[in-house]
Amino acid sequence: MKKVLIIVSAIALFFLLVGFGFYGFSKMIYNSCSCEQFNIDNIELRTGINIPKIKSVDCTYDESTKTKKATFIIDLEKVDIEDYIQQNKLVQSDADELYIKSYDAKNHSYKGTLNKITGKLDIEIIYKD
Repeated sequence: MKKVLIIVSAIALFFLLVGFGFYGFSKMIYNSCSCEQFNIDNIELRTGINIPKIKSVDCTYDESTKTKKATFIIDLEKVDIEDYIQQNKLVQSDADELYIKSYDAKNHSYKGTLNKITGKLDIEIIYKD
């Protein structure tokens, strides 16, 4: 009986440590503002916009304004753009080929703009914390 309790406790402790490890890792990604480390993951966590197969990326981060601007060129041969627009809940703007998603939260705000024809996805994140 004592061995079973020790084994169950060890398994529970293991899963608890793994859970805290994943939580800490996700917080590290969420708080990474630079364009170097975890750039795409940070953008996906902050905006809810999935970054699909891309051809190129250009990113800048201004520390004084705490603003990240990233431009992705989506590989339109590998991504169904209509499905992508629906899955990411992008809303059509006044121009037919432009789709937008934006939000202003407590600790950050963002705006994503997708040109459906060229596959150019511009994302701007302003970090408030």
